[in-house]
Amino acid sequence: MRVRLAFGTLLLAGLPLCAQEGADLYKTKCVGCHGATGEGKAALAGTNLLSAEAKKHTDADMKSMISEGGKKAKAAHAFEKKGITVKQVDSLVAYVRTLQKK
Repeated sequence: MRVRLAFGTLLLAGLPLCAQEGADLYKTKCVGCHGATGEGKAALAGTNLLSAEAKKHTDADMKSMISEGGKKAKAAHAFEKKGITVKQVDSLVAYVRTLQKK
């Protein structure tokens, strides 16, 4: 029971711990192009994370886009080469999924 209570205290603002970590990382790495709420920037095509197209991507697709730049190998998204860990990529995907549910 103590384990459950300890875990419960890790959940802030209704977000799972992994998504909380992703929120912090999102603010430093992603908000410039994708906006604070994921709506993207009008001048930057394909940056709306809330679009129907973006929501269709699997978690594996999103992880590839973030860590390797996806199928188009976008250098701006090759965060793996910039020191982002697999765990951090997972947390970003978890956070983006919370944005998409709002």
